[in-house]
Amino acid sequence: MESFAFIVSPITIKQLKGFWSILRIKNLAPFKVLHIKRIKSIQGKEIQGYLIICPGPLDEDFILDKIFAAGHLAEKLGVRILGLGDFVAAVADKEYKRLTKSLKMPVTSGNALVAWSVFEAIYRLTRARNIALKKSTLAIIGATSSVGNLCTRKLSEYISKIIITSKDKDKLEQLKETTLHLNSIELIMEEDAYKAVQDADIVINTDNLQEKLFDIGKLKPNSIFCDVSLRYNISDKSKLRQDITFIQAGLIKLPYPDRLGIKNGLPKGITYASLAETMLLVFEEKFVDYSLGENVNLDKLEEIADIAVQHGFEVWVPEAPVL
Repeated sequence: MESFAFIVSPITIKQLKGFWSILRIKNLAPFKVLHIKRIKSIQGKEIQGYLIICPGPLDEDFILDKIFAAGHLAEKLGVRILGLGDFVAAVADKEYKRLTKSLKMPVTSGNALVAWSVFEAIYRLTRARNIALKKSTLAIIGATSSVGNLCTRKLSEYISKIIITSKDKDKLEQLKETTLHLNSIELIMEEDAYKAVQDADIVINTDNLQEKLFDIGKLKPNSIFCDVSLRYNISDKSKLRQDITFIQAGLIKLPYPDRLGIKNGLPKGITYASLAETMLLVFEEKFVDYSLGENVNLDKLEEIADIAVQHGFEVWVPEAPVL
């Protein structure tokens, strides 16, 4: 049976306990936390996987050392591909070559399926509510991240006005140039996230490293807030602004209702898109470096979406279920 490994990075001690008893954590070295013995596709195929936990902040200088250590552990487990999970946000483009050269297996970030989940969430919700995307204004927080970059380029096909924000002005300029080359739209660069969201009908947050995004009071009345960082409690936010539609993107419904043994607070049968992408590549026996870097080819969004359908994986958007 083919297998994968996926790096997990708990954000809080509570989450860490959910994966592994706190009594067993004696150092910060990566270690195997869970063996997922069987994952099934609607095609009848079965695979297995391992979750490797790496406690600690994601933005440390020695982040690559953690990934290398986890990767070498994965090699010992005999897996065919490694999913980076949250750690991808802390790996610069120039470091991917060093990473893939050091490890003896292909690597994926999972970001192609994450970005597709954001696109489908927005597309399904606006369609269900008869909201004209072409007449809407979209703001993307963290637009130069891999997911933000993909969402900007993909949604430029459907939305005529996009506001992009990032701390990296040079990368923002590059993204603007690339996007305008693809589609003729109104694209505005804005350094201040507060200003970016004030006039936006739809807001996408992809900033996984930023602890506090902004005061949700700045959001435009009756707008849509799509969070893909998985670091904000959407249910709590919705109580503060009942006029706002809060969507937790980046989630996938598995074809069979299995919790995979993970206590992550998600409903049964729901998992992270980044983990699901790693699974899907194993089902397809597509053992290649996949969605790496900040400029992932848009074709991979369509490809991974097609693969997901073939194996019965579905983007989970409770606010706009598939009809």
